[in-house]
Amino acid sequence: MKKEQRYQKKNLYADIGMCHGWLLVLYIVSAIVINVVVIAGNDYLSKATDTLLGGGVVDFGEFYVPLTVMIILGTVMSFVKSICGNNYSARVQRDVRSRIGEHLLKLPYSYYDEKGTGSIMTKLVSDISEVGRFFSEIMPDLIVDMIVMVSIAIYIGIMDFRLVCVLFISYPLLLMAAERLSRWITSFTKKRRDSIDKRTQIAYDAIQGMAVVRSYNLYEIMQKKINYYIDDVAEQGCRSTRITSAGFVLQRAVRTIPAVLCYLFALYETIQGRMTVGDMLAFGVLLNRILWPMGNIVFCVNDIREVNVSLKRVQEMYQQEPEQSGTGCFDMAACGGNVIEWKDVVFSYDEKRNVINSMNLEIPEKMTVAFAGGSGEGKSTIFRLLCGFYQKNSGSYRLFGHEYEDWDIGAARNCFSYVSQNVFLFPETIWQNVAYGKENATRDEVIQACKNANIHDFIMGLPKGYDTIVGERGVRLSGGERQRISIARAFLKDAPILLLDEPTAAVDAGTEALLQEAISRISQGRTVMIIAHRLSTIQSADRIYVVKEGRIAESGRHEELLAQNGIYAMMYCKEDLYE
Repeated sequence: MKKEQRYQKKNLYADIGMCHGWLLVLYIVSAIVINVVVIAGNDYLSKATDTLLGGGVVDFGEFYVPLTVMIILGTVMSFVKSICGNNYSARVQRDVRSRIGEHLLKLPYSYYDEKGTGSIMTKLVSDISEVGRFFSEIMPDLIVDMIVMVSIAIYIGIMDFRLVCVLFISYPLLLMAAERLSRWITSFTKKRRDSIDKRTQIAYDAIQGMAVVRSYNLYEIMQKKINYYIDDVAEQGCRSTRITSAGFVLQRAVRTIPAVLCYLFALYETIQGRMTVGDMLAFGVLLNRILWPMGNIVFCVNDIREVNVSLKRVQEMYQQEPEQSGTGCFDMAACGGNVIEWKDVVFSYDEKRNVINSMNLEIPEKMTVAFAGGSGEGKSTIFRLLCGFYQKNSGSYRLFGHEYEDWDIGAARNCFSYVSQNVFLFPETIWQNVAYGKENATRDEVIQACKNANIHDFIMGLPKGYDTIVGERGVRLSGGERQRISIARAFLKDAPILLLDEPTAAVDAGTEALLQEAISRISQGRTVMIIAHRLSTIQSADRIYVVKEGRIAESGRHEELLAQNGIYAMMYCKEDLYE
């Protein structure tokens, strides 16, 4: 029996942080050593000052060696701290982008449908940059500030515990105020991120649909939509800035109020004889070092709250379950029967309506099968389920005699060459687009595939031949040219099952003839499944399935279906009438 595998959600930053934890440990250790050196140096100077004021003689030779050692040690540890901090930040950011990129490619097809391009792109660019700022600036600063504050506070407490009480007397109230401000910032930041997602999506749609925008004069409509979200982002930003400005005031207050109180109290303690002048001098030096991190920590609360929005958005993407996959890589030649078997397969995109209803299919090896039916009946969905883009709700799907769930998803998809009517080409050269069909494909293999697809002569007529850039989504080529390049890519893949989703739907008669010739050539020795746009193109199919409301309503050869005088015969008569 097949064992169920449950995806365990992981914390992206904990995983990566632990991978490079040794750098963070060195960073913390070096920061501690630096502070110990500073405190020890101040202690030496404090004692020397008290000795001089007491009329004693200070032997600078006694201070020369330890101070020199401290300076050298502090310099070395500052270098180590800088190197470790920068390397930790760079490696974490690199691994975050790498893991997110890797995970994104494994997410189910439905995730892209639900989230949209704008939201995903904003997370990949803007949110990950914010996460990078957390690891490169906020977290290292916070760690160092905590080390400095705690170590100096301990030293001052040993010197005079009442000074520490005065130092932190106003701190709790200021932290509470900072916490309140940070909550407001979080709310505004989340709303701003959502507006950025929508703005990015509108801009992306406007660029992708530029032909529609221009032909229907939609400039003002698209501009109003973009401006609406631009204004919303700006408004949220202004509100956040006002709160951040209040945080700056708090930051200054944290530094100013304790400084005044501490200096006055230290002077009072010195007058009372509970502190020496040397202690007061050392306290004054260390006070300047501790006040900066005290204020910075308050300000870091706001930064962490703001960045936490991006952290959660990226983490949400990382914790999405990848598409289901088994581990099997089975022998395709050993099935000995049907290459594809469906039994009572049910599928729906949502809970409202089943697109595929208890469908049963049997596709023998090296047979040409066609699917006919009206728009929206579920024909393209069949291909998406075959390739594992979506998972069936119930029923059984066997590929080469094995349950699809038992297949490794990559190995299963290697069984298919998919040629869609909506051809996607990368904005690269013709050679690169065709070569994606086979890993490490040679130039000669690409050229032979293009010859088989009836596109070689056209390519050679271009100024740069196979090195011609096709533009975004292949915009510099015609529909028929893009289609033949996709067929060349399928030739190169050389998969045993060929899926053709209306490949000649939107081309002229001359181009259709070239495509039909290429399709006939690529179909030899393969199992072929065709979604028909024109019934005249599938008359020679070994079997035709008529799809109605997600079910197989009729099946048989062309002549058999005409004799049944059912749905197929009616569709065929209408096509003849319009032609």
